[in-house]
This record gives sequence, structure tokens and C-alpha cells, in this order.
Amino acid sequence: DGIHLRLAAKATDEQQALELMAPVEEKLRAIFGDSIWGTDDDTMESVIGDLLVKKGLSLATMESCTGGLLASTITDVPGSSAYFKGGLITYATQSKADFGVDPSVIEDNGVVSIETALAMATAARNKFDADIGIGVTGVAGPDDMEGIPAGTVHIGIDYRGNKTKLSINLPPRRVEVKRRTVLYVLAQLRKQLLQV
Repeated sequence: DGIHLRLAAKATDEQQALELMAPVEEKLRAIFGDSIWGTDDDTMESVIGDLLVKKGLSLATMESCTGGLLASTITDVPGSSAYFKGGLITYATQSKADFGVDPSVIEDNGVVSIETALAMATAARNKFDADIGIGVTGVAGPDDMEGIPAGTVHIGIDYRGNKTKLSINLPPRRVEVKRRTVLYVLAQLRKQLLQV
């Protein structure tokens, strides 16, 4: 989930230790800026949740290669029902069409394509009447699929009709592809939320 930096200080009590660390933390924040996404017990999903609540936005997902891990991670945060409207696991190709992806998008571009990921994001946003929809499709591996290398993942984010497309290539280890895709999606969503 990122690079962890640990600050420590020796002092007679906790307050004094915090005071000793404050100028060092301030310098680190100046260096790393928005790359610092949390402190102490923060998780990426809890930070995303806080941003969504603060901005009054809702979220929905449609996932394929992550098999529901994105929705599961988002809902690990207590109170996530305040902003997470729902998620669809559309593992089979037909299920994507069943939930609103235009079949011609899949026919013209393939089920594992950036166009399909964007269509999934829009379908999820529309299905749940959410502000933001996220679509994820890819090849988790370990084998290639229809000439597409394992570890290929396409992500679509639809924020009220403004669409962002992202593609990543990960080492073809199934569990790692799923986990790292979720972290990547959340990191990208955070960047977008900071700009809203």
C-alpha cells in the first residue's frame, strides 16, 4: 500500500515526543506533499471513505478480474454504507452486458479492454445512481487469455460523466494482480478526489 515512514523520539512523555517529532514531520510533508495519504492507523480505503463523505459523493463498482476484492476492501471501513452504493462482480462476459455494458463495446474491443472498463464504470454508476463508477477488467493469470498477457488490467473511472482510463501491467501472479489492482484503483481514486 505504499512506503511506510516511521518517526520515533525519546522523551519523558508522549506529548514531549510528539513535540520533538513535529518539525521532522513538517519537513517530510513539505517534501512528499500529496503523496502522503495517511498516518498512524489510516488505510487507503478509510482515507477514500473520509474524502467521499467530506465531498458528499457516492461510489459504485463493477469488477471482473478482482472478483469483488475492490468492493470488499471499500466495505472494510465501518460506515461505508454512507458512500458506497453497491458493487457488481461481472466475472462472465455475458454478465457485463446483463448489467448495462453495451455488448457492441465488448464485441468491438474485447472483454479485456480499456473501452470495456470505461463502459463498466458508467454502467455501475448508472445502475446504482452514484456520483462515481469504477470498472475493472483484466487477466489475473496465471495464464494469458486470448493473446492478452496475464497481469494486464484496465480500469475505468466515471465521475459524473467525466471519464478516466488507466491501464497497468503487473507480474502474472493471480492473488497479487487482484491485490495490487485494488490498491492502484484506490490510489488513483484518491488523486481524483483531491482535485474535485
